[in-house]
Amino acid sequence: MKKVMCVALMLAGLTVFESNAQNGPGGGRGRMQGMTQVEESALPAPVMTYVKDKYPGLTVRRIMKDKEDNYMLVVAADTTRRIVVFDSKGTFKEERAMRGRRGGPGGNNSNK
Repeated sequence: MKKVMCVALMLAGLTVFESNAQNGPGGGRGRMQGMTQVEESALPAPVMTYVKDKYPGLTVRRIMKDKEDNYMLVVAADTTRRIVVFDSKGTFKEERAMRGRRGGPGGNNSNK
């Protein structure tokens, strides 16, 4: 019985270790670690103009700022979620598909 419990605990430990290794640092937060949440009023003016023009019908769900002063906005509707990245002056840099349950195909980056 002790051997069975030992093996079960080892398997559980390996599962947790493997899960954390795949998610990266921060237990799945990965890219969001080291970022701060900001309000829409803190964005450079061109950012919201761009988002409203390019993503009609989508709502800004979260605004984050990284250590290099890039802004990352999560824009979303029912089944669509994108991350839109701008530099500190409000110039568009890139768009990323969000991975996960709600995000559509993972890893597809497209620039508009």
